[in-house]
Amino acid sequence: MAGAQPSSGPPNGNGKRSVTGLRAAGPGLRCSGCREPIVGRIVSAMGQRWHPTCFKCVECGELLEHVSSYEHDGLPYCHLDYHEKFAPQCFHCKTPIADERFITLDDPALGGQRYYHELHFFCAECGDPFLDPSRSSAAPKGPDGESLRPSDEDDVGFTVYKGHPYCESCHVRLRLPRCGSGVTAGVRTKPGMGCGKPIREGAIEAIGRRWHHACFTCSSCNKPFEDPTFFQRDEKAYCDPCYRIVVKSEL
Repeated sequence: MAGAQPSSGPPNGNGKRSVTGLRAAGPGLRCSGCREPIVGRIVSAMGQRWHPTCFKCVECGELLEHVSSYEHDGLPYCHLDYHEKFAPQCFHCKTPIADERFITLDDPALGGQRYYHELHFFCAECGDPFLDPSRSSAAPKGPDGESLRPSDEDDVGFTVYKGHPYCESCHVRLRLPRCGSGVTAGVRTKPGMGCGKPIREGAIEAIGRRWHHACFTCSSCNKPFEDPTFFQRDEKAYCDPCYRIVVKSEL
């Protein structure tokens, strides 16, 4: 059983959201964008001074004076371009993760590191998210800004099979052998042979099938075998007294 835990903090590498403002220009101030003197309005951002028309996204050219801006390696970016270039990408939807909380996995069984939006990390079979939606960052918040259903433990459990995560119930239903099923692949259970429920541990292999300990009993008296010895007749197992009766009845 593996575990995943939501990460907290900006999903944007070493980026930093900038704060903008306006000040009166002083003598000798030069714009960090065009390097020309600043006369009139001034934008203060990223620890530097800019003309309002020079403080713009280096990718698309959008003016950033009145919108959210991000810094990377000393260059300004708009919200969209910053996350397109530097934010981790959700493994499921293949889009950048702009949320502060997200799922990070580094499991060799999954092929290395993966990132997910909180509710995009779900069982490959039933589709239920591993993280309770009421605890996600998108869930309604209480008056104090906290989740309405706080949890001391956000760790979520899952099982990996062939590179895909499964919840416990789906893993048990799909992968574990069932009582009465054949040891050979493709041999299904038969009515009256085993209970048909998954075997979580301690399976008995006998007469070509797998059994719970409590389900492998004499086909005649239905009592468990007192020792590993039993007698097989066709696809049925018998204890010594019952087997003797069967043989005598056929004489």
